Amino acid sequence: MRLIAIIWLVAILAQAFSKNLIILDYHLNRHYIATHLCENRNKPQLHCEGKCFLKKQLEKDHHRDATSNSSDKNLPDVVYSDEHDDLQLPLSPEQRIYFPVCTAVTLHPSLKAVFHPPAYQAQA
Repeated sequence: MRLIAIIWLVAILAQAFSKNLIILDYHLNRHYIATHLCENRNKPQLHCEGKCFLKKQLEKDHHRDATSNSSDKNLPDVVYSDEHDDLQLPLSPEQRIYFPVCTAVTLHPSLKAVFHPPAYQAQA
């Protein structure tokens, strides 16, 4: 059960910090990305160093977030129904329920042994 909870937690955190994970992956693998995955690896005068690959990855992530959030935008924010407009709450004074005031608190004898004020001993 703990393993499932850890897997769920990691999945949720990975989704929440996806942009940070992409940037972290870029910084950890900068040399490999610059030498193998960069579009401008044959043009060293541009000093791209894999930033084009990072930009593509961030755009993919942004597009993925936008498509997943687009389904949420179709839902209405507020749902109003006029079916129950005739619903009346009993707020008039003659319909109020009055409860008796309890002035003394009495405990069952077995509870008095547990719930009592602390007893302090005077120090000499």
